[in-house]
Amino acid sequence: MKNNDMKRLLFVALFSILMSSCTKMLYSYYDCDDIVFTYAKQGQNMESKDIKKLMKIYEPIVEKPNGENQIPPPGAYADYAYLLFLQDRKEDAKLYFEKECLTYPESKVYIKSFMQKIGL
Repeated sequence: MKNNDMKRLLFVALFSILMSSCTKMLYSYYDCDDIVFTYAKQGQNMESKDIKKLMKIYEPIVEKPNGENQIPPPGAYADYAYLLFLQDRKEDAKLYFEKECLTYPESKVYIKSFMQKIGL
């Protein structure tokens, strides 16, 4: 009897350890990290076609987010807003900056400061 109890306890302990090590993906970047990094290195030298390519990458991230939370990852709304701003779509940019602040209130001070710096 004690042997069976010990086996059950060991099974429960191992199962608990295995389950606790399984992490769920909270956000999805749709595998865009390398592409975004490449464009980010270009800085202000990005051409309009480059901005449009980046926007196509960011669209599913902000419009159809994957992951456990079903919300875009931190900074995604702000990145998309800045791309809109670079295309002179200022009202749309404001909307996405506001979405960033609403979704991640801790970013509000930084986002509002950034918006002032770029004239929004």
